[in-house]
Amino acid sequence: MHVLILGARAPACLEWARSFDEAGWTVSVGDSLSHPLSRFSRSAQHFVRLPEPRQNPAAWVEALATAISTLGIDLLLPTCEEVFYLAHGLERLTPLCRVLTSDFALLHRLHHKGQFAAMVNNWELTTPETHVLTDHHHLLALAGEATQWVFKPAYSRFASQTLIRPSAPQLTKVQPSDVAPWVAQRFVDGRELCSFSVLLDGELHAHSCYHPCYRVGRGSGIYFKPSAPESVRQFLEQFGRDTGYTGQVGFDFIEDRDGRFHVLECNPRATSGVHLFDNQRRSLVSSLNNSPERVLEPTPEPRMIALAMLLLAAPQRALSAPFWRDYVAARDVIVQKGDLWPLVAQVLSLGEIITRAASRRCGLLAASTADLEWNGQPLCEHQQ
Repeated sequence: MHVLILGARAPACLEWARSFDEAGWTVSVGDSLSHPLSRFSRSAQHFVRLPEPRQNPAAWVEALATAISTLGIDLLLPTCEEVFYLAHGLERLTPLCRVLTSDFALLHRLHHKGQFAAMVNNWELTTPETHVLTDHHHLLALAGEATQWVFKPAYSRFASQTLIRPSAPQLTKVQPSDVAPWVAQRFVDGRELCSFSVLLDGELHAHSCYHPCYRVGRGSGIYFKPSAPESVRQFLEQFGRDTGYTGQVGFDFIEDRDGRFHVLECNPRATSGVHLFDNQRRSLVSSLNNSPERVLEPTPEPRMIALAMLLLAAPQRALSAPFWRDYVAARDVIVQKGDLWPLVAQVLSLGEIITRAASRRCGLLAASTADLEWNGQPLCEHQQ
């Protein structure tokens, strides 16, 4: 069996590549970057260089179709936001191989933070009060109590533009529109949790939840401490029943000071929780099959991106004993025994992203996804 895993720049792709390799599959990875992380793993037998999906979705789908036919791919597995372009091209690709994703309309509802909030409005575990902002008048209506709200683009990732309880001058930078809507979500103080799950036709097959103890700024977690709140598990089960979702999905939660959970937003793609299955990789691959005997649950030990911890978190905590205890307690998800080249690949990938950031005049986080993210723009002339 042969799998093509997309988003080769992502640590999640590296985790899946190792999992399929251990399960005896032939593994190919694909990306529009020249030197993505997973390309250099011993678990990847082939690398497929793809065009940028955001620049030309149709050309990207055709390039995938060619790779699937040429390599004899049995399963196509996305890990990043290319999932939206993949879902848009399902009619072209599903006759060629199995594609692990839901349809585009459902992915859109989950990705748009306002539409997702409306979807779960009457569920047992819901979002904090959320308003969609499409013009300056909507924004002004909340400006007087801005310190009670969190403002973020309806289509966004990494919390790179999120304003938490902003001041009036900060709020003036927000320019919502019909094309680029924002949401205002009632601020809830508490502990953040994230999830990763695999579902097939609405049935939960694998599930993990974790606290991102250390982050890059307010965005991506780099340290993943497992947690297992029952209310989060029940939310995922309801999510599956009500949507019939197929694929990988992650959610962000907040546990308030009274112990109640609130779901903040959805990421209909892989998230870092996949690393919590690295001691049962064959079972993770098996979770993609129908009717498991039980829902696969993760390791109780924390995982981390060690290089990011040392370069980004350690400088502020060099004298912190708890930080170093956390560091020693966790296992690196990038460099593992017998597969050391991804350590070097992190530097190559970062260099390529820095070059893109300079040429496109944007920050590193923006450059890391600029070619594959989807922000609600039409993918063809018929889509509105």
